[in-house]
Amino acid sequence: MKHLKFIFILFISTNLFSQVDNTSLYQNQYDDTLAEEKAYFKLQGLAYQKDIENFGPLLDGYTMFGYQFNPQLGYQVSKNVCIEGGVYLRKDFGHKDFNEILPTFSIRYHKKDFKMIFGNLDGSLNHGLIEPIYAFERVMTNRVENGVQYILKKKKFDVDVWIDWQHMLYKLNNDYERLLVGVNVNALKIKTEKFEFKTIIQGTGRHNGGQIARGGYINRPDVEGVYTHLNGSVGVYLKYNTEKKHLKNIYFDARYVGNQNNTKDTSVYVYKRYSDGMLASAGLNVFGSDIMLSYWYGSDYKSEFGGALYSSESTSVTYAGTYKSYRNYLILRLTTKFKLAKDINLTLRTEPQWDFDFHRFNCDFGLYINFDKQIFLKK
Repeated sequence: MKHLKFIFILFISTNLFSQVDNTSLYQNQYDDTLAEEKAYFKLQGLAYQKDIENFGPLLDGYTMFGYQFNPQLGYQVSKNVCIEGGVYLRKDFGHKDFNEILPTFSIRYHKKDFKMIFGNLDGSLNHGLIEPIYAFERVMTNRVENGVQYILKKKKFDVDVWIDWQHMLYKLNNDYERLLVGVNVNALKIKTEKFEFKTIIQGTGRHNGGQIARGGYINRPDVEGVYTHLNGSVGVYLKYNTEKKHLKNIYFDARYVGNQNNTKDTSVYVYKRYSDGMLASAGLNVFGSDIMLSYWYGSDYKSEFGGALYSSESTSVTYAGTYKSYRNYLILRLTTKFKLAKDINLTLRTEPQWDFDFHRFNCDFGLYINFDKQIFLKK
């Protein structure tokens, strides 16, 4: 990659912002610390419609239209510990059966500024990862994460560390264990009434391996070899609150992103062992809506769980195998949020894009209704 170009982009992007505010789609944002011995009912879910209009050779256009539903029963064992269990349902419209029916269970410990979750995590968009590392669409297709999570929130920094155990390996299985580890750190935080600054470090690692598998799985063409894929980013965030009636704030951000592919199995085709990119944007909140302009420049970048828009490798069915080393995108993001009722949020997103490499205009449209209600039951 031409690193001088990256340095130049980083220099001009001291007034740019690269992460969409997805807080209206978060769940479990209320305090877990309650009075002892209280039972409660949680009603969580997401109704979604996303239309991806893309006509280039690297990404197909498609539509996601359906809902998620996760009713849960919980019990506050003590002031700092609660246990929850329920069922997660996902259904795409136009498909007669449920796409997913999964049991959910979690033990949650919350004391002051520390939280630990064992079981179903506060995952997906809650992690706050940028889209080259974690695709926005996974909130619709892969919302449930299972493992352990540690969250620490301090005045000067906050940390989210987790393990998402995606596939269990048993003895003599012709397969691998698969897991994803992640971290999101906001450090050197400075916040006043008008100004906010922080440095951001994010990373994920996908491991495919295990020591107890047997039975010649190395020769299976449908199973990839042992590998560890690493993704990471580092950046800075600036925000200025104008305190004006219609223009609330201006925010700026720049992220350098890197990917390291440590595949050991030579049967797995690897374009580059290391790849990188830069995501830089500028945004403002005006008349209650967020307007953000983003620029992406990638060099052989590929992330296993990142957005397909940022990848050099095609995910298209029609143009399978297409590859473009350098990627240049300009993305305008328009986001409007409405509170339909307490604990029910409507989010509208429009994302026109210009592909410099293929000289094409593409656009995404999205409508999301997120609900996260906790109801306490009388004794």
